[in-house]
Amino acid sequence: MGPLGFVSATGLRAYLAAARAAGVDNAGALTAAGIDPRALDLPDLHVPGDRFEVLIAELADRSGDPLFGLHASEYLPPGVFNVLGHIALSASTLLEALAKVARYEKRVGDLGSVETRLRGNESRILWHPRCSRQPVRRHLVEAVFAGWLRYTRWLADDQALNPERVWFEHPGPDDPRQAREYQRLFGCPVSFSQPCNALVIDEALLDLPLRDADPEVNRIARSRMQRAVTQYRARDNLLEQVRLEIQQRLVDGVPQLEPIAERLGVKPWTLRRRLRAEQADFSTLLEEERRRLACDWLLHSNRSVNQIALDLGYSEQSAFNRAFKRWFGVTPVSYRDSGGH
Repeated sequence: MGPLGFVSATGLRAYLAAARAAGVDNAGALTAAGIDPRALDLPDLHVPGDRFEVLIAELADRSGDPLFGLHASEYLPPGVFNVLGHIALSASTLLEALAKVARYEKRVGDLGSVETRLRGNESRILWHPRCSRQPVRRHLVEAVFAGWLRYTRWLADDQALNPERVWFEHPGPDDPRQAREYQRLFGCPVSFSQPCNALVIDEALLDLPLRDADPEVNRIARSRMQRAVTQYRARDNLLEQVRLEIQQRLVDGVPQLEPIAERLGVKPWTLRRRLRAEQADFSTLLEEERRRLACDWLLHSNRSVNQIALDLGYSEQSAFNRAFKRWFGVTPVSYRDSGGH
């Protein structure tokens, strides 16, 4: 999925819900990020990290909320984790739950990695985001930490459960009202401009018994998750191979399914069938890649609009202009001039 990883549709929901509550037009933000709003209904949708970054930037900007990520965590109900949540729920202690979730967390998203450090009588739970773009990185870190704490409180059936302290790499707010929001959600001292992002907790909390631990639930949930991971990897490999072939062939004109199928070592009808099984089709993948590359090149390259049209396989700029206006409602020149807004 590239250096920025991916996020599932499940992982998008809290951010979209928070934006809706702030009166944001989510459809417009999704389109600006190159994400088809209709695709959110697909059970196995995984959004590339670069598009997710754009989406979070769009939602935060349109919401006007400088603490957008922090507040998004309040729209994350326990059920949003689906099978991952069942695996945590089946653990007997918080430490066991953390270990189990870490094993399967990439099913929900691959935007960072979790690390647990034990030091004396305290534990530090770190998250290393792969995103470096600000303020998106800050929104993601704050949403992840506040979401973890919210879910842990639910698991332990203890809304008063708080960490000892919270560390964030980024600078803190100047507005005292914003500072009070961190205290309200975390219930402990929050320090900024720290060397890492970490929840610092008393080691005794790791032995905290969780609600309704059930070994049978664990066995079933683990089996379901392993199947889901296997299915995702197979799906991801196929779709990414097709996308890569599309990208490599665009400069020679409109890519065709038949030579790509031959390159992948399958018959054309087999490739069509496999794509249908993943709720995808070749023409949609082609349009998605054209749209993604068009946005990227318009904003991050010096290529002329005519050159971009040719590099995307259009015979002339007017055809590219019509397609781009169908996607975003504006011309490529207007999109570039506005910086994608």
